[in-house]
Amino acid sequence: MTTDSNLVLDPATGSYILPAPPRGKNLLTVGEETEAPSPYQAGTIARAMGERFQVTAQSLEMLLLEVRERVHLLDQAIAEDTRAQLKGAVREIAKVLDWCDATCTELATDSSKAVDGFEPIDVVELCNHISATHEGLTDPIAVIARNDLTCWAKRGQLRHVVQKALAVVWARTGGQGLRCLETEWRDTTPTIRVCSRGEPTRGIDPNLVEDFRLVVETAGITVVPDDLGRGGAGLVLMLPV
Repeated sequence: MTTDSNLVLDPATGSYILPAPPRGKNLLTVGEETEAPSPYQAGTIARAMGERFQVTAQSLEMLLLEVRERVHLLDQAIAEDTRAQLKGAVREIAKVLDWCDATCTELATDSSKAVDGFEPIDVVELCNHISATHEGLTDPIAVIARNDLTCWAKRGQLRHVVQKALAVVWARTGGQGLRCLETEWRDTTPTIRVCSRGEPTRGIDPNLVEDFRLVVETAGITVVPDDLGRGGAGLVLMLPV
């Protein structure tokens, strides 16, 4: 495997140094999706958001019920318990209220994301859909789902980033080798590893680097080398939670 001095594609550290695209193949002009989601997609989006909000609301309801029960017990104990016991009961109620605050904050954050056009996306499903568009072609894409992943993103924007990443890996291997999308959690971060079984080659297209950097930064995604290091062909997309 050849090695080079590629840098991590992160705004703070620079960008990957990539080879020129394979000759005779127009693989890197992938336009961002701008069409409206299909009725099926719209229904799936609404259902995913509704389920997420429903779980949060149920959690908040249970917490408030616990507050009511604790207040009722405190009311019954006022005439009998000592001051220290009462203060302990009040502290327990305060803890439950803190949980309520955290739940409300989470609900407000998710709602704000939805207002801004973000949605909870099933990352594995997205990768499978991209792979399906290459079925029967000479450059198939394999999907390896190590974990179920969900992240908040704009669907068309995330799809565009993944397609660009696939084009980058394709260019880094000179258009050779099976490309793969591997989904997994890395600590608390959902990630997609974009890799290839082809060997990395040399050469660089500055326009490709700048184009990839632009779409990644716009989407708020960080790109780092995969486990093979900076000399390898793969990269990892660190997705927003």
